[in-house]
Amino acid sequence: MYYNIIPLILILAGAIVIIRIVIKKFPAVVNLDVAALPQERERAVKQRIINTRFKRSLSRWFSWLRRIALPAGEQVKTWITILWQKLLTARDNLSRTAALRSGGAPDAIEALLAQAEEAKAKEDFETAEKCYIHVISLESKSAVAFKLLGQLYFEQGKLIEARETLEHVLKLTREDADVYAQLAEVAAGERQPDKAKTYYQQSLKFNNENARTLFRLAELNNETGGYPEALKNMKAALKIEPKNPRYLDGLFNVSILNKDKSEALDAYKALKEINPENAKLSEMKKQIDEL
Repeated sequence: MYYNIIPLILILAGAIVIIRIVIKKFPAVVNLDVAALPQERERAVKQRIINTRFKRSLSRWFSWLRRIALPAGEQVKTWITILWQKLLTARDNLSRTAALRSGGAPDAIEALLAQAEEAKAKEDFETAEKCYIHVISLESKSAVAFKLLGQLYFEQGKLIEARETLEHVLKLTREDADVYAQLAEVAAGERQPDKAKTYYQQSLKFNNENARTLFRLAELNNETGGYPEALKNMKAALKIEPKNPRYLDGLFNVSILNKDKSEALDAYKALKEINPENAKLSEMKKQIDEL
């Protein structure tokens, strides 16, 4: 019986010894600094390096995004500004169209045309141009405004702008003798006599009673060696305005250049009858006598 108790006593004694050892060493185990272990220190260093690299990467990405976002923002701002201006322009155009339909624009157009003519008289060509362009903004198919604008450009010596503007008038109305005559003047200014003659001839198809057009065509024909046509057109101009000193003088000059004594004498007599005090008469008579 006692043999059975002895092993139990030994087991209990061993357990008590182990418990006492654990209790004695527990504070040391609890206070163990894991971070002080070499493996833990290495892991902490790696984690710190990783965190630092991650922060640097984030900083670079944010910097890149900022460089892209700022110009993009400016572009968006510019685009919005342009769009806003277009909307304002569209609003103004709609307002002008509404005014035109309501019958308010004709009065405005007449006032602008009058203002343009007044500005031209004062040689304020910039204001006149703005007025004509304003009229065109109110009525985009105003042949009158385009025609006057083309004439204004011609008077300023802006031949290219004059030609382009007058050619646009022909898209609005083909049967305008004045526009063809003005285009002829432009072509003559651009040293294109053949083109100018074609325009003058086209003008005469719509109005063959324009003495000035006939006279200018006669001058061009004479300059290019077409004396018969020049004489014909010059006489046609004088038939419309028989006492026009300029046309008579033109007939005299054409006759002298082509050594036509008879026609020169007729022109001389007509001029003498109109203005016997003309100081040029004695010189003209001398030229006739020398033929």
